[in-house]
Parts: sequence; structure tokens; C-alpha cells
Amino acid sequence: MIRNYFKIAFRNLVKQKLYSAINILGLGFGMACVLLICFYVQDELSYDQFHDDAKDIYRIAWWGDNPQTRTPHPMAQALVKDFPQVSSATSLSPLWGPGLTKQTFSIRNLEKDLTFDESDILSVDSTFFEVFSFELLKGNRQKVLRGPGGLLLSESSAFKYFGGEDPIGKQLAINNDETLLTVEGIFKDVPANSHFHFDMLISYVTLKYVNPDDAYYTWADFGHFNYIRLLPGADPMQLQEQLMDWVQGYIQLSKEEIQQVIETNLHFRLQRITDIHLKSAIRWELAPNGNRNYVYIMTAAALLILITACVNFMNLTTSRSTERSKEIGVRKSLGALKGQLQGQFLGESVLTALLGMLLAGFLAEVSLPFFNHVTGKGITIEYWQNPMITLSIFGIGILTGVVSGLYPAFFLSSIHPVISLKGLSKVKPSGAWFRKGLMVFQFTISMALITGSFVIYDQLQFIQNKDLGFNKEQLMLVPVKDRRLQKSMNELRTELLKIEGVAAVSGTSNVPGKQFNQNSIYKTDRPDTRISASEVFVDHAIFTTLDLSIVQGHGFDKDRQADSSAFIINETAARNLGLTDPIGEEITWEWDNNGQPPVRGTVIGIVKDFNYNSLHQPVRPLLFCLRNAYNHTLIRMNTSANASTIKAIESVWQKFDHRFEFEYSFLSDDLEAQYIGEQKTAQVFSGFSIIAVAIACFGLFGIASLNYAQRAKEVSIRKVMGASTARLLHLLVYDFLRLISLAIIISIPLAWGAMESWLQNFTYRITLNPLDFIIAAIALLTVALLTVSYLTWHTSVQNPIKSLKEE
Repeated sequence: MIRNYFKIAFRNLVKQKLYSAINILGLGFGMACVLLICFYVQDELSYDQFHDDAKDIYRIAWWGDNPQTRTPHPMAQALVKDFPQVSSATSLSPLWGPGLTKQTFSIRNLEKDLTFDESDILSVDSTFFEVFSFELLKGNRQKVLRGPGGLLLSESSAFKYFGGEDPIGKQLAINNDETLLTVEGIFKDVPANSHFHFDMLISYVTLKYVNPDDAYYTWADFGHFNYIRLLPGADPMQLQEQLMDWVQGYIQLSKEEIQQVIETNLHFRLQRITDIHLKSAIRWELAPNGNRNYVYIMTAAALLILITACVNFMNLTTSRSTERSKEIGVRKSLGALKGQLQGQFLGESVLTALLGMLLAGFLAEVSLPFFNHVTGKGITIEYWQNPMITLSIFGIGILTGVVSGLYPAFFLSSIHPVISLKGLSKVKPSGAWFRKGLMVFQFTISMALITGSFVIYDQLQFIQNKDLGFNKEQLMLVPVKDRRLQKSMNELRTELLKIEGVAAVSGTSNVPGKQFNQNSIYKTDRPDTRISASEVFVDHAIFTTLDLSIVQGHGFDKDRQADSSAFIINETAARNLGLTDPIGEEITWEWDNNGQPPVRGTVIGIVKDFNYNSLHQPVRPLLFCLRNAYNHTLIRMNTSANASTIKAIESVWQKFDHRFEFEYSFLSDDLEAQYIGEQKTAQVFSGFSIIAVAIACFGLFGIASLNYAQRAKEVSIRKVMGASTARLLHLLVYDFLRLISLAIIISIPLAWGAMESWLQNFTYRITLNPLDFIIAAIALLTVALLTVSYLTWHTSVQNPIKSLKEE
């Protein structure tokens, strides 16, 4: 029976080539979008799932108005000691430079004289492998990282430095052979779906051995990433609620600090490791995380496209009821049951969907490189290596076929045999309205996607062109890898300024678009004015180089000795501190400096607020101070700069730092990279919009051709009675334009609400422009008219004798 269903289905597909092609193309494009998004979502949801019992691993974060990931180093082992439900814990941290920027190290194999720059290095506790399940290929996980001088390498790093040799017991030198580390083990390269990555691990024991008195490892310093593993079944919320009371046994808080904790609801929060990638975007993430909102958006767009394709199939199939009515009547007269007819039509639907699925697999494979480029993924489709993928693909095809075919199967099988054998073509008004409703639904989706693409593009243009409060153009950014270069910044600046095309040079610990360290500042005579402020160490030339505006007071002057202990703050900091006349006011800065007392300084200038974070965030308080603690050199280039200017800069740089490879970027490019998520969404949305419109137009073309064929005699009679070609064109097109116009009207409030919600993610955003909706509507109407234009013209100018000769 089933074989017969598919046999008949195949014959019908071959017989109706045009409509079969439209259905297969529509379903193929729709399912290809779903396949790609399924692979994308699967990858996003797989982050950190490779750890054993990943659901029991948590990161401890410090939560408040401006939450962060970093907590005190001793906290991990204290939790194991004091809470029986914590089975193990570990601390880790990148090797920070000034301003909490990752340091770059020159790592050298002395025997082979091989040197590479490395920045993906973590310092970790010896309990690292008790919490995490990263695979240790060589070495004893019970012994590694327990003494000073131990080093673990990733598999690829080991090959880079030692080739095929066994590196265990061999040494690598750091920074001009200042420190020698011994390789104790090799770990498998960190999976791409980990929320943090590293190429080398060194022990905290080593760092403490080098700096035994460093307050960085005390309860006073919130500078580490603490992870715990709970016993199976332990309640994380119960533990979380106890942490604030518990920690006061280790950290002595003043009355003012306790009051601040109460007022601002500061507390520790446990973040499940598998939730971090999609659900955490707080300060000091170890790497940029994903965004679950974009996962939802892409998933919704893909599903809407598939629904559009399914609607196409349903519409075309039910519209052809007149053509197949006699076939249905004959089958019913010969004894075919309603269920058998339904099975036949479902068989046709499933066969069409499976053919569409084959096309979808091909389209997904062909478009995968582009999709990976847009999303930043490295997805591969392994059909035969992973049978579940193949089964899932065919499962999607069968499910799509069944869902698409249910309504047509019930509709066609319900036609009465007497009506069908008489050749009567009328269907119930409810059926006609249902098909029109499906067409309206299709174009509503298309209109919404087109409008969404326009709005996202406008927001990206706004971000890229907004005045950030400083000049981001022609600004080269060179990382300071050699710490010794900090003391030579004045000499380096002098040499660089001799190069034609270089206008200004400045050293800074942090640059706009990067993370800034934060500490408390307050009016010295009013500790209750304490606020959190970002901090940046700079030289005197920073305001000239960034083209920042000083609105009160003055900038740093290299010839004014008092400026070395003075502060410059932004307008927001002055406002939040309650400084009505800020110049000359003394403020206290509680900075992290190995337990040293807070620093007092006089405010000598107020800088106009500028966006040093992404436009997702408001401008926060910012403090500038003079310190020889630079991570970056900013080089302002004028319009005459060219490739030879960059070569000259590199040549000068190598005279001051020959140990590290010269690297540079342009600040404008780095700032644009902050919005990579929005750029991905815009590209995917645009692609999906085109596909949705194409699928809707496939359906419109098919339904129009059927409609015009059924109205051929009506058109011929009207023509004989004197109707003009223009009148006939209006008659044929009017119904379609009316339905598409209704779809546009319905989509506008839906798209407006959805995009208004998306724009709430930005502190600085556009106002929705009605022109976007008007342009989208005109574009959709134009494409729809072009789709049916040939059919309309052909029907209106055909010879009426051809249609009326049988009457």
C-alpha cells in the first residue's frame, strides 16, 4: 500500500513539473535554513558540556550594579574546607599587565633557538584537573603544577616548540631567558566550545615563588576566577545564600562597607559553567561570550522561513483541487476510503519534502563556508561519521512533509465524488479564505524580515558613525609587550614623532573598547560619596592623541611636577561624586597595589564624557592618572600617512623592542569588532529575508498561474465584451495586491514591536524610522508585481478563441 502511494506520488510529481519544482525549491530553501541554524544552535548549546558532570561545576561571580567574574584567590580552597557539599575547587587567572590587560610573553626553546609570542597563558592551582575535564595526554594529573617552575603545554604548542620530540622534562625560557620553566605535561588542545581557552598553564606556586609578598593572592584582591564542583544533588542556591555571611569570617568590613553592601545588594552568585557562554556578559569575562538573544532571533527566522515554505506547499496543493477533483471522484467511486486518499496525499507530501531535504542538504553543504564566515564558527557536517545527523535530517524532512501535507490531505479527501465527477470547481468560501490567509501570512513574514534587516542596518550605521567623544580614525594601536619599554616611552615618542605622517604618540594602560579595571573613589572628606570608577594609567600626551576635550581645568603637563600625583576625571565621575566645583577638590582612590594604602590626589581637570565602552553601555565614571604602566602605545597618524609610514614605525619600534614581534591594529577596526554579534545578525537576517521573499514569490507565481488558468474563460469573455488590456491587467492583479497590502499592514506593528525590543539592548540607539517600513513595503510590492507580471500579461493578451472554442 505504502509503495503504491509513493509510486502514484512520483508520477504526479513528474506530471506537474512546474508546481513540483516550486514546492521542492521552497521546502529545500526553508529546510536548508533550518539545518544551518540547527547546527549553529547545537554548537552554541554545547559549550562546556564536555566536562564530566558539567552541571555540577559553577563559577563564583561578584554581583551588584556592575557585576564581575573575579573574586579572591583564597576563596576556592576555603569553600572546600567549610562546605561539605563542595567536593573540589580551583582558581585561575590570566597573567595580567597594568590596567588588567593580558600580558604577552616571549617564550623560547633555547636548544632549538625558537621564539614565539604567547598571550594565552593561565596561572592555575594544582586542583585545576579536579574541577575541569581537559584531557591530559602526558604527565600525572596528581603531580603536575604542584611545585615552582612547572609548565603544561597544549598539544599544538608542544609540537610548535619541540616538533615530534617528547618535551617532558625539557625547559622553555620566558622573556629574554629571565625565567626557565620545565614542561611537566601535555594537554589536548582546548575544545572550541569552551568558554575560556589557553595554550599554556603555569602554577600559582611559581608566581608566588617569584613574588612571595604579592597581595594579589589575598582576600583583599578580587582578581581571580574561582570555580567549584558540587557533590551530585547539592543545592547551589542554598550555598549561594550563605556566601555573604560566610565570607565576613575572612574579610573584615567597615560599617560603611557593610552599609554599601546592603544598599547596593552586593552578593556572590554561582553561575553554572554550561550557562556562561550564552547567559553571562559581565565584566572580565575570560573571552567574548555568545548571546542567547541572537540564537533566539536566528532560530525564529529559520522557523518562519520553513513555515513559509510549508504554507506554500499547502496553498499550491489545495489550489490544484479542481485539477485533481475528477481523480478523487473516480477513486472514491471505485471504493477508495477517505483514509486511503489521505495516505496517498500525505505520501506525495512526504516524498516532496524528502526531495526538498536532499536539496536542503546540498544547499547547506554549499553555503556552509559562507555561514561559518558570517557566524565565526567552524561547523562541519559529517553525514556518515555521525549517523544521528543523517537520521535527524531525514526526520526533519518527514516531519515537514507530514505537517505540510495534513491540511491538503484532509481537504482533498473530503471532496464529494458527485461534485468532483461533474467537474464542479467551486470550493467552500472558508477554504478560499483559508488559502488567502496563508498567502497573507507568508508575505507578513517576508515584510517583517525585510524591515528587520533595514532597522539592524540603520543601527549598525548609527554605531559606526556616532561621535564617541574622541577621534577614532587614523589611530594606530601597538601593544607594549616588553615591560622595559614603559621606562623608555619618552624616547620612543621622540623618535616616532620624527616620522613623516605621525602626529602624536601616547602610552596608556587601556584603550577604548577594551576592559578597564575598576576601583572605588570618593571625596577625601566624605567617604560616604564612594563610587566605583574605571581607571586608566596614561602619559601627559593622551588627551592630544585621542583628541579628548578638557571642559574644566587642564590636562597633564610633563613640566608640572604636581601633576604626577593629580587626577583627571570625566564629567560622569564629577557628577556622581557630587562635585559642583571639582577643580582643586581632593579625592581618594582605592587602587589595587599589593595592599598599599589608598592614594589621595587633587582633581586638576574634567574631561568631556566619551564612550570608552561599547554603545551597549552608558558612560561610567573614569579616572586618569600619570603612571609608567602602559599596555598600549597609541600613534595618531595624519592624512599623509601610508604604508611606508607603518614600515618606518615598525623600524623605530624594533630598535626599542627587538624581543617581540611587532604587531599593530587600528582602533577604528577594534571598536567595530565590539559589534560583531550585531553584524552577524544583520548578515543572517538579510540572507533569510531574501530567501523568505523568494519562497513567497515561488508560491505567488504558482498560485497566480493556477488562478489565471482557472479564469482563462472569464478573461476571454470580458475581452470579447470589450474589456481593455489595462482593465484586464487590473482585474488579474488586484486580488494579489490587496492580499499583499493586507500582509504589509499586519506586519508593521509586529515588526515595530520586535525591533523596538531589540533596540533596548543599546544605551545609544536610533529611533525607528517609518521610511524603513515604507521602503520595505514598496520593495515587497515591486517584487510581487514582477513575479506575476509575465503571467498577467500573457493571460490578458491571449486570443479568446482558444479558451472559448470548446463552449
